[in-house]
Amino acid sequence: MDSKRVSHRLYQTHRTAFLIYAGRLTGGPQNAEDLVQDAWIRFAQCRTPEITAPVSYFKTIMRNLFQFSRKRSQLEKIDNADFEHVCASVADPAPSPEQIANARQQMNKLLNIIDSMPIRQGAAIKMYHFEGLKLREIAARLELSVSFTQHLIADGVNLCSQIRETER
Repeated sequence: MDSKRVSHRLYQTHRTAFLIYAGRLTGGPQNAEDLVQDAWIRFAQCRTPEITAPVSYFKTIMRNLFQFSRKRSQLEKIDNADFEHVCASVADPAPSPEQIANARQQMNKLLNIIDSMPIRQGAAIKMYHFEGLKLREIAARLELSVSFTQHLIADGVNLCSQIRETER
């Protein structure tokens, strides 16, 4: 006999029992029908040659779908939640105005420190950290060796760190 007809006959014969079982899992009949339908779709797609206990297997599919759904809801923590409420509880990734003002103030202090350094050192730091140039490109522009350019940048960054530490 065709497996689709077997699964359809099983569904028709035991539908009421499946709904009762699903109702016990979900806590009421409102979600039971959806669970049975989802389980039946999975059961009908099953490629197992012969299932010895199809009713038990079908109930296992329902139980697994229910448990997966419950776990997913717990992970998402939005089960029966209002969309606006969920959106309001999500933290805004944008910095606050105070954080923006503080970052600008820190950047201005840092730029003042860099501007007070020797010209080649300040230029090397700006090209490396702000313009994203590579050491060999900076060295070529400043007509310096790559190792000396690296030394200038490292010393300048250390100086900036030291000054920032003393200001805290």
